[in-house]
Amino acid sequence: MISVRGLFMVMVKSAFIVAFLSIPNPVIAFTGLKNWSRKALYHKVDLCTQSCYSQIVPGLYLSNARAAADQSVLRHLNITHVLTVEAHRLPKSTFANTNISTLFIRADDTPSTNLMSYFPMANAFIDEGLQKGNVLVHCHFGVSRSATIVIAYLMEKYSLTFEQAYFYVRQRRRFINPNPGFVSQLKEYQRLNYDVKGFQRFEAYMNVNARKHKYKIASLAAVLVGVLVPIVVLVG
Repeated sequence: MISVRGLFMVMVKSAFIVAFLSIPNPVIAFTGLKNWSRKALYHKVDLCTQSCYSQIVPGLYLSNARAAADQSVLRHLNITHVLTVEAHRLPKSTFANTNISTLFIRADDTPSTNLMSYFPMANAFIDEGLQKGNVLVHCHFGVSRSATIVIAYLMEKYSLTFEQAYFYVRQRRRFINPNPGFVSQLKEYQRLNYDVKGFQRFEAYMNVNARKHKYKIASLAAVLVGVLVPIVVLVG
């Protein structure tokens, strides 16, 4: 005989299933049970296997890796710059016979991963891309890492708080979900008035892989100034 507690749990589960099935456009991207919160509800697109991109501001798109690796998508959106925030690069064939500029930031989707040191470089890359054409920023699902980069860009570009930028991006890609570590970094970025120390920029410069990207050279000058000037002052 079923207990009162058991009956209650059955009712709750049934209500959840009914509510879920009533959603007109359910999308589920499975990343394992521990990443259940990363399931996305959007236009019946499986973020693991199907292209899915969202325009955040004119010319700036946030996508999953499948869209970023799809040459037909890149042509359709007139993409000139692709920023990858992933553990692995996209296949070289993706950009074969194209003039697309790329910036690769190697990063895992973990709270301990430091993305803030890359914000200035990513911001400059996006600005450069918007001046020349259109920009696609992506990670694997377009949910956490790439969303963090786009939020940071909007914060600095338009002097927004983390909350303002987060909700703006979420209105345009409703399943974004930066992990807690990235959220803390974005809030710290706001507290520092969108400034990142020279040594952190140097770390970012040494780690990135860029192609046809003028900021790669310009950032070296900025890094040298940020690192050498304090040393000269200390020695003097």
